[in-house]
Amino acid sequence: MSRVLGKLAYGCVALGAIGYLDQLGAPATVQVFRWFFLVGFVLWLLVAGKVLVGWIRSRRRNTETDSRTSESSSTATEDPREWIRGGSDPGVLLYTQMLLMQFHPNTLFRSVLQLAGGLVAFLRHKGELPAPDTFQSETTYRPPFSGSWTVFNGSPDPEYSHSWNIVRQRYAYDFVITDEDGRTHDGTDVESFYCFDEPVRAPAAGTVVRTKDGHRDYHRTGRFDPLQYRLAGNYVLIKHAENEYSFLAHLKDGSICVAEGEEVTRGQEIGRCGNSGNSTEPHIHFHVQDHAVPYVGAGLPIQFVGRTNDTDAADEGPIWVHCGQVLTAPE
Repeated sequence: MSRVLGKLAYGCVALGAIGYLDQLGAPATVQVFRWFFLVGFVLWLLVAGKVLVGWIRSRRRNTETDSRTSESSSTATEDPREWIRGGSDPGVLLYTQMLLMQFHPNTLFRSVLQLAGGLVAFLRHKGELPAPDTFQSETTYRPPFSGSWTVFNGSPDPEYSHSWNIVRQRYAYDFVITDEDGRTHDGTDVESFYCFDEPVRAPAAGTVVRTKDGHRDYHRTGRFDPLQYRLAGNYVLIKHAENEYSFLAHLKDGSICVAEGEEVTRGQEIGRCGNSGNSTEPHIHFHVQDHAVPYVGAGLPIQFVGRTNDTDAADEGPIWVHCGQVLTAPE
């Protein structure tokens, strides 16, 4: 429920930003959109309240027993990511910052672009966006890493989608590395996160269309970089087939080792995992879209060649991947 309210609040803030386009010459009537800021603020308060209650309950459970005991299992939620212990404590501080970040000029500007781009994608597909039962990929994708990583966010299931209401990220994934206890780190700085500085690989052969580097990795974790100027941070966009482009984001500053126009092979290193842009901890953001312009692309549902902790070890044929699973790339 919190995820749904959060996405609605995000959309309201984006609509609210339209109300200030009169400063750029738009008709004064657009000011009516400013009311969406108030709606978004109320929704964020609801999210913060719900998260606060969940946080208190989580703290209470953690003081009673370890999350892996049978007692904890009986009271656990149905969220498949419950066992993952990331570097972001879902407390009041984080959600207060998330609320304030919605009024960050960069966030407002990018929100308007995402809203407009989503509308363009919706119109391009005549209201029928790509879905698992209607889209057939022309490309066989491997995970954008080596070894075993955990799916922190993402699923073809709308309930656990990375960002269902953001059209290009509807089928996106966030990948991290976890230890036996489900932790993504053994410290507090970015270097203590297991996935930081690990190689990020091309998911399939293709041509590099765009690269953006030079965005700093935020040295603090558990909160967003207040000086971010690109939501994706450092990223690489690769064309694999007609209307199939993979987008790999939040890469480490200075680590991108491919250039625009370069041909890459499947599994080739294209950069390193980082903490740049709109990120609370090091991870790989990955999605496939149908357009070379990031904001107007529609997200594409894809399967991965590899295996998960829920599949037979001998079965590495294309599979659907869901949050909470551990995905192992083929050797």
